[in-house]
Amino acid sequence: MGDAGSNIEIDITDDRVAADSSQAIVVDELALVRLGITAVLEPLGIEVVAESHSGRELVSMVAVERPDLVVIGTPADLSLVDVVERLRGRTVVVGLVTHASQQDVGLLVALGVDGLALRNGSAEEFATVVDRVQKGEKVVVPALLPALAGRLRLRSQADDDTGSIPLTLREREVLAFLAEGRTNREIAGALSVSVATVKSHLVHIYDKLGAANRNDAIGRAVAAGILA
Repeated sequence: MGDAGSNIEIDITDDRVAADSSQAIVVDELALVRLGITAVLEPLGIEVVAESHSGRELVSMVAVERPDLVVIGTPADLSLVDVVERLRGRTVVVGLVTHASQQDVGLLVALGVDGLALRNGSAEEFATVVDRVQKGEKVVVPALLPALAGRLRLRSQADDDTGSIPLTLREREVLAFLAEGRTNREIAGALSVSVATVKSHLVHIYDKLGAANRNDAIGRAVAAGILA
């Protein structure tokens, strides 16, 4: 009789995992792409609670499911820009950009998309973008940064939230020229300084942003709110 109670098991594991995990909705016109996105998200502790081929359906599902993250590839019925605009401010959004939609990168950034990656990019790069946006960063993969040339503006020090990255006025000017796609020589001419001086400023900018190169610096400046 006493042994009967020993067969009673209480499983609290599922509840604990559910409480700690994030939830996502995935949208793309191709089921195979949705499957691939899900395969990347699950090892990151993100549960895909719904998926669809339709951008309109996604907007309705967000209202019901209230996901922590939405990943949008190429919806069958709306453009990526249309969907991002309809979800503005409602959840964290990562967009997957195709070659045809690269001209929309600047507009997507202006609409406040949290992360942009390539739809045909690597799983590792996509996973990095998702990880960083979950930490509150804004992320644009390096391959898409040239599409932002001339579209980014330097935010005023009163408007940005860069207290932890104290760039000098001249460093901010150099960074703004970088965002325009200018060469070191062109920046030197614009500021009436030597190329060596520009390179010195770049070293300091890279160090303060933790960047490895120009594209990385621009991407990190966008993430930090210095460029918008």
